[in-house]
Amino acid sequence: MYSALVVGCGGAGCRVVSRICASFDFPALRINVSDADINVVPDSGNTDVGFKGDRDEAYYHAMFIHNEEIVEKIRGHSTIIGVAALGGGTGAGAIIALAQCARSLDIPFISVVYMPWKFETERRSEALKELPDVQKVSDRMFLMDNESAKELGETTINMGRALEGAELLMKHAAVKVAILAETTPFLSLMSSRCYTFSYGSESSLLGSVEQALAFPLYPTDPVGKKVVICPDAPASDLERELVVKTVADRTGLCPDFVQGDLEEGNGAFIFLPISCRSPDSS
Repeated sequence: MYSALVVGCGGAGCRVVSRICASFDFPALRINVSDADINVVPDSGNTDVGFKGDRDEAYYHAMFIHNEEIVEKIRGHSTIIGVAALGGGTGAGAIIALAQCARSLDIPFISVVYMPWKFETERRSEALKELPDVQKVSDRMFLMDNESAKELGETTINMGRALEGAELLMKHAAVKVAILAETTPFLSLMSSRCYTFSYGSESSLLGSVEQALAFPLYPTDPVGKKVVICPDAPASDLERELVVKTVADRTGLCPDFVQGDLEEGNGAFIFLPISCRSPDSS
């Protein structure tokens, strides 16, 4: 049984965590405005908050009145992993409340979050405002930009498929982070504060790593920082040597390599450090 707790924050985060629970036995918690383990409701003195993603004081107060309940739900777990889409208000508010509760119990808090597409103008603008707050409260943050994820598929994509694809990427990233938190000295392994990630799936491990390097899911700046490679399945010494050399040649850094835990497979995750500058800046 895993001791890390995955927590869906907001509607999108709860959907991702439901996908995780369908495939893995991680303990889970969902925080949302309805149909969740913790339903966020405004206090009796302010019943017209609306939950439309606005960042007014009443909305955030509605989130923080649930702190005592959150503390009881997360107590005893080794790591808390909050999963959310930014820009809607609920996800970021739940992440911040959850992080403060984790800190009160001296439990490491990791956020796995993603940015809306560029055409979601208002949500993306709000997400950029929320991002520094989420980064500030997270011991480690893993960030994906849906706009970058489009590069993994066709130029013109069906939005239903795109949303499903983004949630699947988030699911697999959150699971990989949770497993690493269980099986490695995580905060030492992931020594930078913020990361993006990418996944490659080719006929060879090297091909998968090269694919992942070609499509990071947020603007990267790994100079002077550490890249982490996580293949799905254990690699041979020769495969590992070749992959490490390739990544070192591409990034100028010798990466950390964490052996996979699946029986077979050539896929690989790569975690790359980022500065969290706006993805829309030139």
